[in-house]
Amino acid sequence: MTIRTILLGTVGALALSAASAQAQSATDQIIADLQSQGFTAIEIKTGPSQIKAEAVRGDTKLEVVYDSATGQILKQETESAAGERISQGVSIDTEDDDFVDGRYDDDDDYDDDDDDRYDDSDDRDDDRDDDRDDRDDDRDDDRDDRDDDRDDDRDDDRDDDD
Repeated sequence: MTIRTILLGTVGALALSAASAQAQSATDQIIADLQSQGFTAIEIKTGPSQIKAEAVRGDTKLEVVYDSATGQILKQETESAAGERISQGVSIDTEDDDFVDGRYDDDDDYDDDDDDRYDDSDDRDDDRDDDRDDRDDDRDDDRDDRDDDRDDDRDDDRDDDD
């Protein structure tokens, strides 16, 4: 191994550990802040560039999404926690995706209007159904045409009898 390879590896490891330490200290600050406000059930999820905190105090559930780099609040919601089973204490988890993308995002995983990842099979099914409907319509049109031809033939036969 060359000295350059060793240096690059060391610098990369330090950068990753610094980013991890920064995220960890932000997480610790969020937990401390929520606990000081009386929240007893706290769930922290860390994404690539965002931190999501869900916390419960009494019958109130708070959800806040922070920008990891700036600490800016990207989204904040409160709702009733009545009826929810929530374990007390703090849990921390890591996610592969961020929680808010800044565009029309309401934090529902699969129902964003611009998100077609989960619609492909539905589109194919819709296309198949449309094709079947078209074939059925064509068959009905052909039947109608044959019926019209028979009626015309009958009318012609009646005219010949007169």
